Amino acid sequence: MPTYYITEVVTREGMMSIEEAPERAKGVVAFAASMGVTVEEFSYCIAHFDFIMKVTAPDDETVAAFGMAVRRTGNVTANITRAFTPEEWGGIVKRLP
Repeated sequence: MPTYYITEVVTREGMMSIEEAPERAKGVVAFAASMGVTVEEFSYCIAHFDFIMKVTAPDDETVAAFGMAVRRTGNVTANITRAFTPEEWGGIVKRLP
């Protein structure tokens, strides 16, 4: 299955209840599973973003719907990046003219 990295930044609304973040994270993992997305890793960060998730999903549409659902809560903004294995990337490069 394709791999994606989702970076999230807490919004002002999410910051107002930041103490609930650990419990919300558990809910996000369960919610992801209900949508066909598997959370492989979930980490809190001190960087340009507050959380990062490594997820797998059957296709781009599934992870896009999950990302929209997460954003719709208003607690975070989220960016989704499709990641490729070295083998997948090699196949892409071989397609170059």
